Amino acid sequence: MRYNGPVSDARSSLTVDETHGGASSAATVLAIAGELDLATIRTLKEAVATRLSPDAHVVLDLSGLTFCDSTGLGGFVALHRQAHSTGARLTLASPRRRIADLFALSGIDQVISVFGSPDEAVAAPADPTRG
Repeated sequence: MRYNGPVSDARSSLTVDETHGGASSAATVLAIAGELDLATIRTLKEAVATRLSPDAHVVLDLSGLTFCDSTGLGGFVALHRQAHSTGARLTLASPRRRIADLFALSGIDQVISVFGSPDEAVAAPADPTRG
């Protein structure tokens, strides 16, 4: 059976939860869970954009991200650019194998720092080559 419904019928969902961070932390860690696509990209962008300020470090914990399409990849690049333009830092952590492969294939991992865990991302010094 073939489904010809509109894209708006998609049932994608994405949650963004702050796991730790704030004034006393070196970084704000946001746990991203669900599917990142056209239907959910706005949720991610709004959650991250409000936390980008000069000298802020935002870590996206992607361990709960189960799907990412080209819209999601473009969203990560846009957020990275926004962080750079505001003097903030955006890093990615704990992507599942399939998502990590997408980062490698697209070259995003050459532009945005990707770490094995949120703790590694928080502890890592800024990389001026990924500005």
